[in-house]
Amino acid sequence: MAMVLQPILKTNSAKGDTLNSPRVTFNLPNDQGMIQYLKAEDNLSHSSKLHSIIKLISSPETDDQLIIQWLNELKDNIRFLDNENKRITYALLAIPWYTKDAQFIAAYKEFILNLIIADMSYLNVVLTMFIKAFISGSSMDNVKQDLKRSQCIHLVLKSILELVPVSQNIFCTMMSERFPYIKSPPSVFLSYVQNMLTVSSYLQSKRPFILQCIIEKLIYVDVHCSRETIAYYEQVAEDNNELMESMDTEAPANAKTEEMAYPLARTLDILMDCLFKYIKRTCFLEGKDELDWKATKKLYKELLTIFDKVILPTQECCHVQYLMFYICSLKQDLCDGFLDYLWKKVQDLKVGFIYRQIAAFYIGSVLSRAKYVSINTVTACFDLMSSWIHRYINAHTSQDVGVHGTFHSVCQAMFYVFSFRIKELLNMPDGYRHLQSLNFDRIVTCRLNPLKYCDKTIVQNFASTARNHQIAYVYPVIEKNNRNLLYSAFESKEESNSTGSMIRTFFPFDPYLLKKSKQWIEPHFRIYNHSHKEEDLEDHTDDEMDVNDELFSYSCSPGFTRVRSVLKDANG
Repeated sequence: MAMVLQPILKTNSAKGDTLNSPRVTFNLPNDQGMIQYLKAEDNLSHSSKLHSIIKLISSPETDDQLIIQWLNELKDNIRFLDNENKRITYALLAIPWYTKDAQFIAAYKEFILNLIIADMSYLNVVLTMFIKAFISGSSMDNVKQDLKRSQCIHLVLKSILELVPVSQNIFCTMMSERFPYIKSPPSVFLSYVQNMLTVSSYLQSKRPFILQCIIEKLIYVDVHCSRETIAYYEQVAEDNNELMESMDTEAPANAKTEEMAYPLARTLDILMDCLFKYIKRTCFLEGKDELDWKATKKLYKELLTIFDKVILPTQECCHVQYLMFYICSLKQDLCDGFLDYLWKKVQDLKVGFIYRQIAAFYIGSVLSRAKYVSINTVTACFDLMSSWIHRYINAHTSQDVGVHGTFHSVCQAMFYVFSFRIKELLNMPDGYRHLQSLNFDRIVTCRLNPLKYCDKTIVQNFASTARNHQIAYVYPVIEKNNRNLLYSAFESKEESNSTGSMIRTFFPFDPYLLKKSKQWIEPHFRIYNHSHKEEDLEDHTDDEMDVNDELFSYSCSPGFTRVRSVLKDANG
């Protein structure tokens, strides 16, 4: 008959507490191993003894040394964990082993590896355990503890993925499918993404897949954080804060910190900061400000591929595209490469017309907003775009001017950049002569009438800037378009559905609104600060011609539209 003994339990710090605590007893002798105990023929049923084992494994009070003893015993007897004893395996997999000491983790690692080698049916269960561990106990308050837990998790996970190569694809798919729900706490998102990035560090071949997965999920959060929503929540928070101060009451916590008021924007902000840190950590030599050019080029190419697949087709993104903006700031060659990619996209007739127009919008935004774009790069791009525009004008004399959306988008990009960078352009040697050589007069007066289709704010600012510096005088064209406004409004309804017509203007690099992560962008971001009203020596009688500097400064797109469905219909 088996002896009824008290199991080995963790002792409390105070001896008196241990003596006074109630005894927990199980039918487990201390002179037998687990297997011998379960196989022994006695008065206790196998089910009863198995229950005692499971209860001991599951109890947080059980001494770790006992679990280590069993792990060492079972690692060489995996076949014992058959259907009858499978519950032991699941109990062991449920242990928060990554919170234990080095001896425990080493024993657990050997057991897990032997388990998978002996029985591949456990692979999915084990990998699922790691997915759960990615977010278990995640907190942004105890960074040191989270780091230690993460190191333990990846020590074992890396060994499994190396030992069983087939597990790599399975695990990457799992990470994508089990990504936290959009309304999960920011700490859960952050822990999960950080662990995914750690996996990418030792699964280099899977890094593009992992990065694309993260960015796709981030886009989903981003599109639920419109600029209007973010601004509304920030205004409400500011009003509440002022009200609290007037009432001499303590303000909410987020009013005193750099947290976003809108919950989803808070999540987006934290994750963007995480990815910016990852880019810097990957691109720079450890502990130095020196760029690791080989690593940087590799990451840039991966991000550019992801940009092409998932960011470019999504117009309502407000912030995710800034990942490209930031990595391009690291070296001029990267910026030039990005502009070259966008320009090729614009010219490629095999690319859908919506993609081509969005690429033109990106060119305009990069040249206007990025401080790291030199004025020489701007003039080189102007030469390319103006040459293309004039060739296009020569080749197209169609009466159906509304189907030339790509042409109008490229014209708009030039007008936009012209207004932003005019001072630098004029300060260049022969700057005025170079601007005249672009022949803006021909562009704005051609039959394709770009001023009619371009964004009104951009047109107004371009008109004022061009007149002030005597580059072109375009108000007669604008006034003619205004006189035909009624006809144009009727015509646009038909043209808006035409293949090739200009889509709604999109400004991909509007001012960055996220408080925590903006530190990565602000040093490289140009704010529109011209005051054409003060410079303008002429008064224009038409109020509609007035320049709205504030609106142009923010360049807020009039609306955000998803283009995937449109692309599907257009490219059929």
